[in-house]
Amino acid sequence: MDRTRVGYLRMHKTGLLALGCLIVLALAGCGAAAATSSAPSRAGAVNDQNACHLLSPEEVSALVEDKIVMIDQTEAGETWSTCEWQGEEETALFWLTVYWEDGREQWDAWRAGQALGNEALEQAEGVSADDVVKQGPVAGIGDAAYFSELLPSLVLQGDVLFEMNLFFVPNAETKFAGLARKLVATLD
Repeated sequence: MDRTRVGYLRMHKTGLLALGCLIVLALAGCGAAAATSSAPSRAGAVNDQNACHLLSPEEVSALVEDKIVMIDQTEAGETWSTCEWQGEEETALFWLTVYWEDGREQWDAWRAGQALGNEALEQAEGVSADDVVKQGPVAGIGDAAYFSELLPSLVLQGDVLFEMNLFFVPNAETKFAGLARKLVATLD
């Protein structure tokens, strides 16, 4: 194939992957309304429901291999919160969203969205998202775990879902399991 065709196919695949991501986010957003409902707290709920309090600046600095200078709870609802850790250049280096309730619903919505996006990519381009980006289930962590180097990685424990973006984390694949286990341990 000539360079123009290869460049077009790469750009087209990237566009389809982005479309798949948008589908996933839209489906996850549909479940977000349920996650912000005023449902009663479950027994054994974590009292401090601020995602920023789960990891220290030093832990995140080691994870991203950069100095963390700012931590910000960027969004929060009654049953979820999102934290962003920024480096010296005021760039977000790590995000963590925790769904303290209805996490299983969020997991199901996310995984269904990923399946739809993957199906669309396979039909349009004849390749799986797994062929384009390293991702997949990870056994032995919480009730279920899913790693992705480009899309959010997920860890489900009971009805709590941890959703994290690892695309600025060097060697994210090797760090994911330890990070996921540390987050699950915060629920004890």
